[in-house]
Amino acid sequence: MGSYRVQDTPSGSRTLVYRGDTEIKIHSAYDPAREADRAAESFTRGRATVIVACGLGLAWHLEALRRRNPGCSLVAVERDREVVALAREIYPHFLDGVMIVTSPAEIPDALENIDIATFRGAAVYQHRPSYLIDREFYDVMAADIRQYFTSRLSDMLTRFEFAGRWTENILGNIHHAYSATPVCALFGAFRGMPGIIVSAGPSLRKNIALLREAREKALVVCVDTAFKIMEKHAVSPHIVMTLDAQRHSVRHFLGVADRAPLLLADLVSFPAVLRDYRGARMLGTTSKYYTDAGGALRRETTPLMDWIESAVPPVGDIQSGGSVATSAFDLLLNLGCDPIILTGQDLAYTGREIHCSGSHHNEEWIAMTDRFRNLDCINQGVIRKRKIKRVEAFGGRGEVVADFVFDLYRGWFADSARKVPVRVINATEGGARIEHTAEMSLRDALAAVKAPRNSPSETIVRAAKGAAADNPARLLSAVEEALADIDGLLALGADRGAENDARIVDESERPEIAAVLGPLTGKTRVYLARHPELDGERAASLLAGDIIAAAGKMRKHLSALRDRLAHL
Repeated sequence: MGSYRVQDTPSGSRTLVYRGDTEIKIHSAYDPAREADRAAESFTRGRATVIVACGLGLAWHLEALRRRNPGCSLVAVERDREVVALAREIYPHFLDGVMIVTSPAEIPDALENIDIATFRGAAVYQHRPSYLIDREFYDVMAADIRQYFTSRLSDMLTRFEFAGRWTENILGNIHHAYSATPVCALFGAFRGMPGIIVSAGPSLRKNIALLREAREKALVVCVDTAFKIMEKHAVSPHIVMTLDAQRHSVRHFLGVADRAPLLLADLVSFPAVLRDYRGARMLGTTSKYYTDAGGALRRETTPLMDWIESAVPPVGDIQSGGSVATSAFDLLLNLGCDPIILTGQDLAYTGREIHCSGSHHNEEWIAMTDRFRNLDCINQGVIRKRKIKRVEAFGGRGEVVADFVFDLYRGWFADSARKVPVRVINATEGGARIEHTAEMSLRDALAAVKAPRNSPSETIVRAAKGAAADNPARLLSAVEEALADIDGLLALGADRGAENDARIVDESERPEIAAVLGPLTGKTRVYLARHPELDGERAASLLAGDIIAAAGKMRKHLSALRDRLAHL
């Protein structure tokens, strides 16, 4: 027998009763439709474009909210799957278009299809009888949903902020596809081999020497921040990974020895890193995979990559949780590594430090020290500017100081460790505890695994052999066509006016032009989508001006790429 009972009402409708310590009527025992209409009438959503209903019941209130808020997205949060099943059985038409979530883990997939470009906030509607059964659950879920939308807005703004830099870097790097190994050539090649992610947390100093021995037993991948630290201890990883699009990322590679490991660079990486690197190079790109509301698997690429991949074989996708260490985690999954071992992944200010000594950050700070200010003072000054919090320490040994960003990444690793089909070992031996990981020393973790039949270095050489793209003719042709389209737009832009602005906007929506210029015009398009009240001619003028500016920038970058390709 379930926790709920369905019963008929005098109005001819059906209602729901919760059978707990005391019975709770989830809807009116007389006329649930009328009750729902009154409650929806008193609810004010303001400018919000999403309504989050805490409690589902038989969805009478959702049907009323839909009628009174046309065009709004409806999200129903329900703690009990029994209720969801009853609602779908009794009044399925009330649930048309409603996104239902029953746990925090379901939030991203359920809400992925909501257009964040037109999102104007989420208003929470508390269905009181449902809410009172478990207030804490509904409060936490409402907060998680708000945080989800905040993160998506942040992602969108980040894409707007960096779209120009990413686009320029991709066009500055893509010619390396004809000499560098695509990361997808290594996917699956390390099946069953342990993989170690080396990050630059303060606790790395405990294990840096042991990593030299680990090279024959495991694939060692270090993030760019940790590269100099390893080099100074004469420990060479098999792969060093970078994905930072900004100029300062070059500093991670300055002054390293000629004996350089394989560099895995995201195509958005700052071009000087790939250009000047002394060792072998490998390319990858960041993509996001998610399941939409219809159950289909979707792929969201870095800006411009759809156009690039129409002319260049795919280099291989790596998903990211926002940092190079999270990308390294997905890399090891794709390579087939098992277990995945984390070291230097403090996610905390262990010992009141930010990084292990030896990183380029420490080098710069050491140069700033004097008899009045030492390295500890500089570290403390940085930490004080962060929104700090205390979290449980590795091994449960008290607490350590972290911050909001560290906590986000800690949650990402914990959630990933829970979901992936391989064992995840936290061998950092310091920093914050990461749930769902096995905690042990790096020495014990390595003692539990056997040396592979082929060394990681041999596996890399064998998998990478002959994998680079072989002919730039197709990309060169695509560049020439894009330049011709851009020249056509620039010609229209030379004589601006209402008629030509409309033609510029129409031309920019052709798929072949949108694929090239879209990354640079997204911010204006979202602005216009969020302000439908703008006069049509004014909107066209704003968008046309942005399109012409983007065309001028892209012409410069594409011309430089054409010259590089012609010299290959």
